[in-house]
Amino acid sequence: MCATFTTQAQTSWINWEFNVPPQKQEAFVGALNAFFTSETGKKLPMAYLTEQTLGNNEVTHHVSVLSEDADGIGKMLDPSNWQKNKDYQAMGQAMTELGTLPIRSFTGMLIVQSSLKGNGFQMIYSMNVPFDQMMPFTDVFQNVVKKMQPLLNEVSAEMSLSQHIAGDDRGVTHYAVESHKSYADYLKAQNKLMQSPEFGKMFEAMGQGNITNPSTIARTMLMMWNAPSE
Repeated sequence: MCATFTTQAQTSWINWEFNVPPQKQEAFVGALNAFFTSETGKKLPMAYLTEQTLGNNEVTHHVSVLSEDADGIGKMLDPSNWQKNKDYQAMGQAMTELGTLPIRSFTGMLIVQSSLKGNGFQMIYSMNVPFDQMMPFTDVFQNVVKKMQPLLNEVSAEMSLSQHIAGDDRGVTHYAVESHKSYADYLKAQNKLMQSPEFGKMFEAMGQGNITNPSTIARTMLMMWNAPSE
């Protein structure tokens, strides 16, 4: 889950998780690159490949597609657009032969986003928010991001919050994402961020609302396709 646009445009995303053995990673990346640089792939929304650098051993890579255009991203889940498409078929055949078909896929919508920095290292916090706490939690998170924007600019960090829509089986309702240029930059920024009074208010609200953080992973950007022009 990661690189994002703006809350006003209601950016949605789809994420596919893979478990790719080391000896197959080069061919796996090659198959993805061949697809997203094909005639079909170039017409799709922005997509990126990340490597999971911290987390469980079940997942090694993520492919994420995200867009402000509902029709554009909707094509990714519409069988009529890819069942007879040669570029989709070529990628599917390559993934089948490699034994690297997705082990899980899910979709969500961005609801809060700080200013973008183009960072490539992401800390992703899976959140389980009770239904009656979803609106208060979103309001608190949005207020925190707004008030912390000057500090986020200072440490070149991004913060965002997405709401899970469908497709996963781990009881996650939201994903909070903090991104930095690197893991070292993440560590250097933590002291300043954690001392922020806004952060304290957010943790206090989470504690009162029975909100849990089932898992936290880290991802590193490897490749990006169809990035929007400046």
